Amino acid sequence: MTERHALSFSLTAGFAPHATTRSYLRLWLGGQWRREDFDSLGTAAFPRSVFGTAGMGMDVGHVRFQVLERFNSYARREDVDVSQLLHLGVWAAPRAWGYASSRAGVGPEVGIQIAAPWASGFAALRAAGNGVLTSGVPDSGRASVAVTIASQNVPPYTLILHVEAARLRRPKFGDDFDLWTTQNGPRVWGIHQFTGTQMFWLAFEDRALLADDAWGLMGIGLAPFFEYGGAWYPGRERARLAGDVGFSLRIGPTRAVRGDVAEIALGYRFWPNGFAAPPGRWGFTIRKGVVY
Repeated sequence: MTERHALSFSLTAGFAPHATTRSYLRLWLGGQWRREDFDSLGTAAFPRSVFGTAGMGMDVGHVRFQVLERFNSYARREDVDVSQLLHLGVWAAPRAWGYASSRAGVGPEVGIQIAAPWASGFAALRAAGNGVLTSGVPDSGRASVAVTIASQNVPPYTLILHVEAARLRRPKFGDDFDLWTTQNGPRVWGIHQFTGTQMFWLAFEDRALLADDAWGLMGIGLAPFFEYGGAWYPGRERARLAGDVGFSLRIGPTRAVRGDVAEIALGYRFWPNGFAAPPGRWGFTIRKGVVY
């Protein structure tokens, strides 16, 4: 087993030379001091390493929020971010600040969001990428893309189609994908069933309203779903992909400050030949509802 010791301090400052109720331009500077070490559990003389990074960048946005109801909660108006956003940044990790010559370098980062709303729904594309370049060669990084389409054009149903994919290159220990903890994978599979450095998830869900304010306490809904996806380690195994189809009972408070919805899901699991099969075809889970 591996033990991790970590302590970090971060500071970011920003200035907006342009800011209105509809758009903004923000410039920022940031820095981080970090102590982080890994070694075998129980090591008496634990190593001590100190690192520093500094970065700068900008954020540009054309701001727009769409008001929906019964999207991720019940009996309340939800502001869904359908802004057009661009994030650019670059970080420096020099040898003088604790990095070995083979690890020192610069780290660019970029993120975008493009959205198209209509009267009772929206479509949004989100993409992001970052990495570290050492002597012009990629050392580590992450890339991700996601598309969400939601429609409430047929009351009382909320139709949601969501697709996302991501990949890591040489991630830090413990930063691998775990779709069970991040709730972006097939929902009625076992704990830590899908882990790796590459992931994919497709979900289609029809959230139907049964009662918006039952007994003055809670909203109740039923959501049939279909999912397919997984996570795996490229180069070490073939893609570990599987799916499920079923329905979930959604229950959320209508009087609480927070409107987090609980989900009780039952589904039929399916997988390709050669997959490490679970104990049975049927799965059951109780968890917090997915927030798109």
